[in-house]
Amino acid sequence: MLRLDIVTQENFKEIPGYCKQCLYWQTTDADVKTSENQAEKIRQNWLLRVQREEGISGYIAYADGTPVGFVQVASARYFPRLKEYTNATPNQDAVLLACLYIPQKENRNKGYGTQILKNLIAELRQRGFKAVETFARKSSGENPSGPLGFYLKNGFKITHNDADFPLVRLELS
Repeated sequence: MLRLDIVTQENFKEIPGYCKQCLYWQTTDADVKTSENQAEKIRQNWLLRVQREEGISGYIAYADGTPVGFVQVASARYFPRLKEYTNATPNQDAVLLACLYIPQKENRNKGYGTQILKNLIAELRQRGFKAVETFARKSSGENPSGPLGFYLKNGFKITHNDADFPLVRLELS
């Protein structure tokens, strides 16, 4: 059975793989490189701050008690990297699913991504969000938000097409 737990100070270290150090959405290309420890501290502070302010931010996906995936979701204003995405801007009425990632290849293609997405959608609906959007990737599944086909299969629609990273949306109401 798969479950999603919101990231807390107590479980932060259980975020699988590189996800606990990744600052892609929290930074821009102009930002300076940091050590792993600094990156983890920045990431943890960001997740906890956004959770306090918005009630959502990051989730750890557990399969049979073992962390297998990570989800990052919040309003677009929390993601400075979006300034670099000139093809589309997420709508103000939606939350951005910045990351739904299963870092270990041996945990992929087991249905975890679909279960994680379904659990997340239920959580977002319960919290009253109207829509969720993400930049999916056409050319490869090696993308923190995941491949385009995955989202289309789960009811998302392309709202802004792009050569490789279209913006897709799912209405929640």
